[in-house]
Amino acid sequence: MATEGVPTDETLAEAVKSMEDLVEEAVQVYELDKEKVNVIDDLYNSLKIITTYLSFSVDLPSHLLTMPENVRIVLTPSLDLIIIRPNFKSETKRFDQLTLDETYTVLRYAIPVIINMATADREIKNKKISFLRQGTKKLKRIPSASQDDFIVTDTSLQMKKGDTQ
Repeated sequence: MATEGVPTDETLAEAVKSMEDLVEEAVQVYELDKEKVNVIDDLYNSLKIITTYLSFSVDLPSHLLTMPENVRIVLTPSLDLIIIRPNFKSETKRFDQLTLDETYTVLRYAIPVIINMATADREIKNKKISFLRQGTKKLKRIPSASQDDFIVTDTSLQMKKGDTQ
């Protein structure tokens, strides 16, 4: 029987196995952290192209970044977060500097808001383009004429060819 102070081969093997498990878990956590950084960079770069093109800013509720209610947060088209404190001092934080949880929370809130803004913008532009198309169609119905053949209907402006004042 082994005494309490002397480790057995079995307990040593368990300790070595535990250390191997710890190393394996640490490597997997490290790999996930590297992947997280790459995914967030890719997301940031792709999303920034879209948001910069659309030029929308989004007011974010302060609780999304666990800040007091009296703090105002604006997500800009360049994906900067402008944090305005009650004393009117502000700080800027880049979107890709957020934690994983903050990134997830901000995206869950901001993406539907940006989609609604883009939809409204598209509908307004569509109406304006339709109006311009209708106007163009109406104007195309006017026969094209040279300036000499243009008939002025206002009698005070009518002049005969060759008349000069």
